[in-house]
Amino acid sequence: MRSSRLMNQRWWWRQPPALSEPLYSWLTERQSLTDRLRSICEEFHVVVHQSRFDKVCPDETFLLVGDRHQRATALVREVSLVCDGRPLVFGHSILMTRKPGLLAQSFKRMGDRSLGSMLFANPDIWRGVLYFKRIDRRHVLYAKSVVALGEEPPPFFWARRSVFSLRSECVCVTEVFSSQLATARSFTL
Repeated sequence: MRSSRLMNQRWWWRQPPALSEPLYSWLTERQSLTDRLRSICEEFHVVVHQSRFDKVCPDETFLLVGDRHQRATALVREVSLVCDGRPLVFGHSILMTRKPGLLAQSFKRMGDRSLGSMLFANPDIWRGVLYFKRIDRRHVLYAKSVVALGEEPPPFFWARRSVFSLRSECVCVTEVFSSQLATARSFTL
């Protein structure tokens, strides 16, 4: 059932956009985004904006529950990934689970570590398809991205989304990219 939801989410999120390098390579990176950012930074850290139970975005509810009109509550974690003093990625992750397991326990204990450091360290965690969207003022994550990335409001941000699964647990991870990423040193690694 979850796979049909992934396919049906295309009406909001789509397959890779037709972009020129280097942004395309960042958006389509299948390995750890944290590791890639660390490879271009002298100093990398995570700023946690929130980690609590909260309402999730309608498109996330549709993805995980199958009903875009239902307003689900989940454990929500929002962070900025900061490279050499510049926030380059806003991460918005949700965990909806009926029976807490390893992902839920790890998610609650993350502190100021990146979620990617946990997700990519466990070979049993499976990553789903990457989907993409231009986040503009109409999307609920736009205003949060402006604040988290510390930018003047641009016309839009590029974002990507995927679901990581471990047995019956799923974490939906949305990453919103700063326009400053293109000016980060060695951004084409």
